[in-house]
Amino acid sequence: MATQDNNAWNRFGSWVKNSLLIKLGSIGFLTLLLIIPNSMINDLVNERQGRHVEASWEVSSSWGSAQTITGPILSVPVSEWVQLENGKKQETVRTAFFLPTLLQSDGEIIPSIRKRGIYKIVVYQSELVITGKFSKPDLEALHLNPENVHWDQAKISLGISGLSGIKNRIGIEWSGQNIQLEPGTADPSVLASGVSNGVPLNPDQDEYNFSINLKVNGTGNLKFEPLGKETRLNLESTWPSPSFTGSFLPDSREVSKDGFKASWTVLDFNRNYPQQWLDHTFTFNGQNTGYEELNSYGRNSPVTASEGAAFGVRLVQPVDEYAKTERSTKYAIMVIGLTFLIYFFFETLRKFHIHPFQYLLVGLALSVFYLLLLSISEYLGFNKAYFLATGATISLIGIYSYGIIKSWRLTLQLSVLLGLIYSFIFIVLQLEDFALLAGSLGIFGALAIVMFYSRNVDWYNLNKE
Repeated sequence: MATQDNNAWNRFGSWVKNSLLIKLGSIGFLTLLLIIPNSMINDLVNERQGRHVEASWEVSSSWGSAQTITGPILSVPVSEWVQLENGKKQETVRTAFFLPTLLQSDGEIIPSIRKRGIYKIVVYQSELVITGKFSKPDLEALHLNPENVHWDQAKISLGISGLSGIKNRIGIEWSGQNIQLEPGTADPSVLASGVSNGVPLNPDQDEYNFSINLKVNGTGNLKFEPLGKETRLNLESTWPSPSFTGSFLPDSREVSKDGFKASWTVLDFNRNYPQQWLDHTFTFNGQNTGYEELNSYGRNSPVTASEGAAFGVRLVQPVDEYAKTERSTKYAIMVIGLTFLIYFFFETLRKFHIHPFQYLLVGLALSVFYLLLLSISEYLGFNKAYFLATGATISLIGIYSYGIIKSWRLTLQLSVLLGLIYSFIFIVLQLEDFALLAGSLGIFGALAIVMFYSRNVDWYNLNKE
């Protein structure tokens, strides 16, 4: 009886060993199972990328954050009088804001690399010359009486988003007079941070020219708000990889390995706020209180309430190891599936058997490839890391496969096929704009090759053969 049971068990084992259905089912299950370690590696890529962002924030907090330059803006207090029921008049002091007729910024961006641990962060120092002119305040546009304007209390404000990056004493040449600007803006609701000071206004003068020299450090972005009726911006740098960002692209640009030059011209019609407006607060008996009749912009100024019209440049690193590693992990299942398919054909057509556990070990080796790629790329860059990780993975799988199939010829064929798969993935990663097209054509070609070489296989009588 025991002999019969052993024979039945042996027959069942032989059936499991030779059944194509069981083999395909186990391969499919293992492929799905390997999604788990690959998703964990993908999470690790995101974590390391997050640490890179944290390192960038740490550097920018001490060096200077991404900078946005806004202004200058001219502010002038204006009195309004309200007739009360008792016959007395109540004074309301509001502020009228005026934007420049012409605003031109010319600057040089001097880039450098700072390291925080193993991470490299692109920072810059910018040397800017901001020039332009203000026309005589258009009081009629705001329905203001010139007699109620406090000309002697006018202020000029320049908005700078990252005050920690300022590297020089900021002064303004205002119609021939040199005026030192002080910390703080005339109205934080208009410009949250920056510098300001009083400037002389003459109600009979038609035009005011100004010039500001500014040195400011920053990280990544440098942007400008187009406050002028006509805004011009000219930037140049030795950084070879700029990304022009914001609401407007340059009218002209030159980008080479030696750096870039770019120029913008923006009109007031291109943005969603006017050249002058009144604020929404007033003072009564020295007390600052909320003004209930809000203008159409709410409690913010038109500049801050708009969706933002700032534009400029971002200094990007030519190779983003984390982005490419993350993209490469998306092809993990395809690599594992193709490798298992190669093993399946070798096993089925060459008449040797591979245990599901051996499939699992090969799949884990393919998954560890991405861990090697991530860790090495942080030190040597993506391309070198990819070739090193590919060579190590193919060597490991090749040596292990020779122990299974005992044939150097088949092992070499397997290694060459794995090399072709990894080479194809590398090419796809370089073709950012055509990655989907190249990937689709590659998968279609792989399927066509499999169908061509398996067209004459008699799968029903494969075991008898």
